[in-house]
Amino acid sequence: MATTLKRIFSDKTFLFTFVLALLSLIFGMVRTSDIDLKTILALLSLIILISIFEILGILKYFAAFIIDKCQNLRQVALVVLLLSFFGSMFFTNDVAILTLVPIVFNINRKVKLPKIGLISLMTIYANLGSAITPIGNPQNLYLVSYYHLKILEFFKLSLPLGLVSLLTLFLCALLFSKKTVKQLENKVFSIKKRDLYLLGFTTLIVLLGVLALIPVWISLIASLVCAYLIEKKVYQEVDYGIILTFINFFIIVGALGRIPLIHDWLHQLMNNDLSIFFTSILSSQIISNVPAAVLLSKFTGQLSPLYLGVTIGGLGTLVASLANLLALRQYQLNVKDQSTLKFFGFFTLLNFLYLLVFIGIGILFLRYY
Repeated sequence: MATTLKRIFSDKTFLFTFVLALLSLIFGMVRTSDIDLKTILALLSLIILISIFEILGILKYFAAFIIDKCQNLRQVALVVLLLSFFGSMFFTNDVAILTLVPIVFNINRKVKLPKIGLISLMTIYANLGSAITPIGNPQNLYLVSYYHLKILEFFKLSLPLGLVSLLTLFLCALLFSKKTVKQLENKVFSIKKRDLYLLGFTTLIVLLGVLALIPVWISLIASLVCAYLIEKKVYQEVDYGIILTFINFFIIVGALGRIPLIHDWLHQLMNNDLSIFFTSILSSQIISNVPAAVLLSKFTGQLSPLYLGVTIGGLGTLVASLANLLALRQYQLNVKDQSTLKFFGFFTLLNFLYLLVFIGIGILFLRYY
């Protein structure tokens, strides 16, 4: 318990957002409804589940499997990026990041990877891939529900952007070296049948909760019980700091949305497709694309520019998408050196480069839509 508390209160990201959240509370611009409890519970259940996978050595096994099937670094990078892109479509961008970043670090222990660049690109393509399906991210689920969108109407919006995104993925994979990957002798992986069945069932329950097909509290209970039955040490390994950071973040975002100046400013800006598109992008950079989608939908009936704006707006700043925060957090947890600041700098630079490219693509798509 003491170790867990020490880890939380030495977490600079948590402490910084905690101070901002306290200021929001002091000025009285916060409501309890600002905290998205479903997201918090879903994230906690996912983190517990991934911790179980890590402790059992399953992530190391997947890392070795990827190395075994690839002949060079470029193929390793391409496989990881494709897993991030397509995995996020069905299991959300958050799940893709939480699952794949630890696998990349496990691969890196065996084969030297440009991990900063690869994880940065993984996050970008998790955000872009998740935009293709209604269940890929929370803002898609919200927009489909709010605008009463049929599935075919949604895919008419998302598939063109998805195809362009996939093309850029293959192009950026060419930037990675074709240095041969030395094939390693894989250690025999074994797991008790009871643990395997229990973990498989728990994974299914957690994913159903994340996708809102069952109440999310059932997912949390399932992950807690699974950890208790398989390895109680998981409770100490869980990253509670990121959960508390997300709570702080929701409080801050809720407070920003209630500032009259910002509210009036948004109302004036949302008057045509181009202004909706750019307002969505700008808002996402400040308050994240999920809250931006919820906030701006109240000001417009035009879905296309809003969808493009909050999707492309997930690129850019660290807070533009919650998956970006998770990527930084996963990097912090897995490095033993002082390269987090370097990661942050490269990650931000690359995200803004992609943001500029996709703003241009988005403007072209606005004419198509």
